[in-house]
Amino acid sequence: MECGLELTYEADSLLLLTVQQGNLDILEEYLTSVLNPEKYLNQLYDKGYNQKCTLLTIACLNRHDDIIRMILQRFKPNLEIENNLLFGDGNKNQQMCFNVTVLWTAAATNNFDIVKLLIEHGANINHTTKTNSTPLRSACYNGNIDMARYLIEHGADINIAKENNDTNLAVSVYRKHLKMASYLVDELSCDVNICDNDGRPPLYDAVNCGSLELVKFLLEHGARNFPAICDQMSPLMWAAEKRRKSLVDAIASYCSLIEQIEAEELLGSAFACADLEDRDFDEAFEHFTRAFHLRSIHNLPKKLKLITIDLFDNQQECQTIEQLNEIYTNPTRICIEALLIRERLLGPNNAEYRYSLRYHGAILADNNQHYQAMAFWMYELGLREKYSITMDPENLRHFASMFSEIIFVSLSVPIENLLTVIRVTVEELKRNTTEFDFNLHTLLFLITITSQLLTKMNMSIIDRREIYRYLRSINQHKFVIHDTGSSLLHMSLNSNTIADDFFIERTCKYPCLLTARTLLQCGADVNESDAMRNTPLHIFLLNSITYDETIIKFLCDAGAHLDYVNIWRKTAIDVAPNMAIKKLLKSNMIFSLKCLCARFIQHNNVRFHENISTALVRFVEEH
Repeated sequence: MECGLELTYEADSLLLLTVQQGNLDILEEYLTSVLNPEKYLNQLYDKGYNQKCTLLTIACLNRHDDIIRMILQRFKPNLEIENNLLFGDGNKNQQMCFNVTVLWTAAATNNFDIVKLLIEHGANINHTTKTNSTPLRSACYNGNIDMARYLIEHGADINIAKENNDTNLAVSVYRKHLKMASYLVDELSCDVNICDNDGRPPLYDAVNCGSLELVKFLLEHGARNFPAICDQMSPLMWAAEKRRKSLVDAIASYCSLIEQIEAEELLGSAFACADLEDRDFDEAFEHFTRAFHLRSIHNLPKKLKLITIDLFDNQQECQTIEQLNEIYTNPTRICIEALLIRERLLGPNNAEYRYSLRYHGAILADNNQHYQAMAFWMYELGLREKYSITMDPENLRHFASMFSEIIFVSLSVPIENLLTVIRVTVEELKRNTTEFDFNLHTLLFLITITSQLLTKMNMSIIDRREIYRYLRSINQHKFVIHDTGSSLLHMSLNSNTIADDFFIERTCKYPCLLTARTLLQCGADVNESDAMRNTPLHIFLLNSITYDETIIKFLCDAGAHLDYVNIWRKTAIDVAPNMAIKKLLKSNMIFSLKCLCARFIQHNNVRFHENISTALVRFVEEH
């Protein structure tokens, strides 16, 4: 390298490559030859994928300890410069870590020698990242007791927790580092009951990672079983929900009798409501029986709701062992029993309970019990609405899939359910911008399904009016895809509109004349333009593999302007794929005086923006 090398992109790339490859001699020669080596050492280099790192951090990531030692011995780099880097196992589970120092990087890569060297050269031992992580937390994450002990001895603050109040003890437990947890609790007196912001203590993390050793350790050191703030589930309940019997037994011995009973009930319900490959009705029955024996011995009857619901066949939970024995050979009744128990213990707004409802509905759907399946899904949807729980876009799409399947097998779609799902989807479109495009496609599929139902002669006038009212309201919102600006009408005429769902694609095929007709009947604009100023007719002609003249004739009859141009100044006739289509379009051309004036203005480059209304400006621009 030359002494007078300018700090250019090429120079940056060369320095970066030199450090990545571990070329100590070349790097040292260059740094000693420039007037201000710290300028290069303190600069952030672009490492790709939005990573910004100093040369020292890059050397640390690549385990080039000799380069790090050389830089620290011969120069005075700023050790507190904050880097942004990807961290994780290979290409999987990588996440961007922001505002990390070289010391944090050394600790995260488990490089104890470099950690000591950096601290000896004055690195701030408590410098936090964007998420409030510290080098000590990295040592705890890796289970490196020697490193943690060294950091503590040199001033590391054990009480600094990551965001969400995720403590060093919690991460040690979650990572199954028993010796690290023992060091933190026995030697540093860390509180085993400090909770994160969701109200979950380290005992919850021990259950989550499935470590019986850590569960016992924490319990022996005073860990308590109390419900989390976020979902009211205690570690004991979570162990039962996870079907971890050994953990349930370990925690239950430290809990009250009623907690033990409810853990047995929840454990049984978890076995009954598990995914099919893990479902075990015998296990479920065994734990239900244990719970009843405890209730009977200690005279602790269940406190049940007086109100029953149709969804559960108006059943109540069994109240005696005799009633339980009566349903032993009835899998359906055991499932209902389990769901009733889960609603009582977890609560109707609990995510695990709601998942059980949807999963049970999915099993029914797989067995062609569509109406029963729909009832469970609608009940779960109602719970989300009642408790203001965010809607899952995939769940809404599943409704479209089930409606499609019902149509395919020639059953009647429950109109009330369909309209409810449409309403909820529209509300999500107004609220959830993150999943907007996905939800808008779901709405299109629902409208296509609705369009097919409108052709049925057996639909009541009331239902038909209600559907049209909903669809008119939808068109008034003028929803469009974010990137392309495509409206529902554009999407309905685009052969590239797909659902990536077997049942939907079997029923909803695009371009779809039926959907387009329904949208136009309910107020859609046949000449609305997308981001490229393409009309629905443009989109149909540009994307279709085969060309249905019926659709072209329909759009023309609906008032499509054949002289509208897109941003490339192409009319629908210009983009028509063959002479036959062009001829068909020309035969339908009817120019109004307004259109002729607009074409004249454009053709003769007449200035018009300052002389006509805003609405007319747009009209002229489209010609």
